[in-house]
Amino acid sequence: MKNMSNLSIKNLKLNLIWPYLVIIIIAFVYALPQLNVRGIYVGADSSFHFNRAFEAMSRLKYLNFHNSQISLYGFNASGRIINALYGPGLGYFFGVVLLLTKSWLKFQLVTNFILTVGTISLSYWLFNKYSRQKFLSLVFAVILSLTSYWSIGYWYQSAGGMTWGMMFMPLVIDSGIRMHINQQRPVGSIRLGFIMALILETHMLSFLFSFIVLVAFFITGLLVNKNRWLLIKQTTIAGLIGLGLTLGYWADYFSIMRTQSILSPFVDLHPANVVVHLSQGLSLWLLVLTIVLIVALRGRLAIFEWVLFICGITFLIVASGPNILLNHWNDIFVFRIIQFPMRFALPGCYLVSLLVILLLSQMIKQLPLKRSYVFAIGLGLLLIASTTIKQQFLSNMTVNQRFWQNSDFVASRFYGPRRDVDTKLTVQKDLQSRNSGFEKTIRAINFWSPDYLPGKGFVYYNDDNEKNVQAELISPNAFKKHISKKGDLVVTWNQSKAYTTKVPIIVYKQSKVVINGHNVKPQTTINGVLKVNGNQGKNIVVLGIKMPIIVKIAKFAPAIILIVISIMVVVKRKEKTTDLDVIETFLN
Repeated sequence: MKNMSNLSIKNLKLNLIWPYLVIIIIAFVYALPQLNVRGIYVGADSSFHFNRAFEAMSRLKYLNFHNSQISLYGFNASGRIINALYGPGLGYFFGVVLLLTKSWLKFQLVTNFILTVGTISLSYWLFNKYSRQKFLSLVFAVILSLTSYWSIGYWYQSAGGMTWGMMFMPLVIDSGIRMHINQQRPVGSIRLGFIMALILETHMLSFLFSFIVLVAFFITGLLVNKNRWLLIKQTTIAGLIGLGLTLGYWADYFSIMRTQSILSPFVDLHPANVVVHLSQGLSLWLLVLTIVLIVALRGRLAIFEWVLFICGITFLIVASGPNILLNHWNDIFVFRIIQFPMRFALPGCYLVSLLVILLLSQMIKQLPLKRSYVFAIGLGLLLIASTTIKQQFLSNMTVNQRFWQNSDFVASRFYGPRRDVDTKLTVQKDLQSRNSGFEKTIRAINFWSPDYLPGKGFVYYNDDNEKNVQAELISPNAFKKHISKKGDLVVTWNQSKAYTTKVPIIVYKQSKVVINGHNVKPQTTINGVLKVNGNQGKNIVVLGIKMPIIVKIAKFAPAIILIVISIMVVVKRKEKTTDLDVIETFLN
């Protein structure tokens, strides 16, 4: 009997973990193109995220968290404010990976693997939780993640940061559905607070999409949940926890944005070129399956299923770029900031995919279908999707091979408009450096877009703002930069005579500037580049940043929240209770 019991436990464990083993195998397979080619994926945003990772890695390596808002190591050691405003949590995660790997190739292998496993696993978890169909859930998770370029492929090939934030969308959808179906505990306040904080620390746009989805579930949840006041109360507490955990981010954001005009990401003049048509690919199949299944079930859907349908289809329609929207895309502030219609595709696919598998599960129960038929359905869906999955896989290989085959392209991504012969011949060698010579590789990785620089008006591709970055921050090489023991950025140069010069660093309203030993009120160009009346001989500029005391205090809020929650956990453990819902009851 004991042997049979042990065997039963082993079978149960295997039944639980086999989908995740398959997902890990898939992640290893997707690493093969890069392991085979030994190249680096170079995309539109590679220089941006490489600089973010290098900045965070250097701060961790040297334990320098002074002037934490500005760039002292990455972004040409220019003092630009970027990591503080763009998913600082993800930036430091990248920094840890880079610190451990000391290689851009290994950095990509590790982050690609984590993203692939995380994306497919969380999708599978959500689908299986509500359908109880392991194989079909795995099939849909694989199809959703591997057929759409805007999922993990967007990171592999273009270094699109949105894929990291959207990885957590299943957790958001699960929290939304709970508002409808859980009458006693409609919201896990601590859980939801942590989820939203995690997404904000990863990617701001993903946070916006997550917020929109939660609002839809919350409003409809007020109609169907009998405990409306409890829903409101617990949602409010979740919001306060999320706000507390990210208070440092918000303090940085508003202290910087409210005191000066900051340039937004560039305006896409041709949004019609970056749409995801409803008549193609995954969007088409999800739409067809949804309509067929709704008709087959005679429209007998729960309210939360209608929310999945309406929100999902709305996202997909916006992603397809209907003319009525495209004609006014850049006139609408939110759309102009989002830039590309295609960014609406992935949240729509998540919502509609869950609905499809829920309806399929209902059909399977009603008919009822044998396990062999369910397996056949899943296998058929995989076969239909296999061509697209293969194309995405081969596309990854092609993009990776380009690192060695097209030096002009690689140089253009990292060096900007300056593409001399030496640059094109040495860029691969520079980027392949590691270990003792690794820190020198950042010299080969320039980011010339004017994101988060001071300035007014809109930004367009290759406009004066971008040219100014190239000319005033990247090209100057007569200036030497280093970090002082205190943690300030120090810039030195020599002049043959006294004259006004532009120093390749950025100054904000909060910046502290010392010129040749004197505190000064700095003069800048329209994009914040420092202008100095230099003396004959050697000149020294020391750059730091001073934030209001309220911003410094806000940095301690996450630690306070974590300490309070930890104390509650300890108290409940003493009472021999470890269930999270009970902890939340104590909080509420």
